[in-house]
Amino acid sequence: MTEQTTPEKPSRLPYIIAFVIVVALAAGGSFFLSGNGVAESEQDKNGQMTEAGEAPQVIKLGNPTVAVIGEEEIKRSDVTTYIGTLPENVQKLPLLQIFPLALEQVVNNKLVTMKAQSANLEEDLEVKQRIEELKVQVMRTVYIERQLDQIVTQKKLLKEYEQILDSYEGKEEIKARHILVETQEQAEMLIDELNNGADFVELAKEKSQGPTGPNGGDLGYFSEGEMVKEFSDAAFALQVGEVSAEPVQTQFGWHVIKIEDRRTKKAPEFEQVKEKLEAKVRQVTLQELLEQWRNEANIKMY
Repeated sequence: MTEQTTPEKPSRLPYIIAFVIVVALAAGGSFFLSGNGVAESEQDKNGQMTEAGEAPQVIKLGNPTVAVIGEEEIKRSDVTTYIGTLPENVQKLPLLQIFPLALEQVVNNKLVTMKAQSANLEEDLEVKQRIEELKVQVMRTVYIERQLDQIVTQKKLLKEYEQILDSYEGKEEIKARHILVETQEQAEMLIDELNNGADFVELAKEKSQGPTGPNGGDLGYFSEGEMVKEFSDAAFALQVGEVSAEPVQTQFGWHVIKIEDRRTKKAPEFEQVKEKLEAKVRQVTLQELLEQWRNEANIKMY
């Protein structure tokens, strides 16, 4: 019932590799590092092995060599740097699981690089053209970032945050439960049962067809406008502890509503919203800059 409404993208390769990693992990493999300088097996203090017959894994300190291609060494820091380019949800996986697959990719990347270098492509026209294209992209990105950094300051963000605080001032939210059924007659029968002493939570678990049914119809706290209008109007007209005397119809069906609490909505702390607020302000600012630059330029489009 809630009303719901996401500049240059990085290379897709890390995300493809991340997908491969996630799929491999989901396939049931727990990946353990072996005698390559990354981790080594060792018995515990009692000399006991793990239940699966594996020795406990120990990660060595420092920055050991984890692979060698000919005379080229790959250090552990090369692999962890690569892991840092993957999506956050992949980076949060246990290191002993993600490291082996990341190492494989670093080795592959290094191998292809060595092959490309041996092909003497530095003076190749296609390579030069692509480098120029990348150079332009990097220059464009750096320029935009610096322009936004000058405009989207801490002071500007705090000013935007003040507007958020104003939107919270005196704003009320309620905590409600509901039971959702298909017909008005079903809803009226539920209201009769509640008036005769039935427990709302148990009735919701038994009768509600919505996804909140197993939770006793719990909708949590919400403000006016966060639910569809018919539901929101009916819910905010009720007092704490009151159940709707008549069924409420929405596009989802017929609802019986109970209000459990009312409170003044609390505004989030600045640090809680700073990251999302900054992203939003930078996006809006970029659109304003682009509009300004277009107005200043002599553009003819055919």
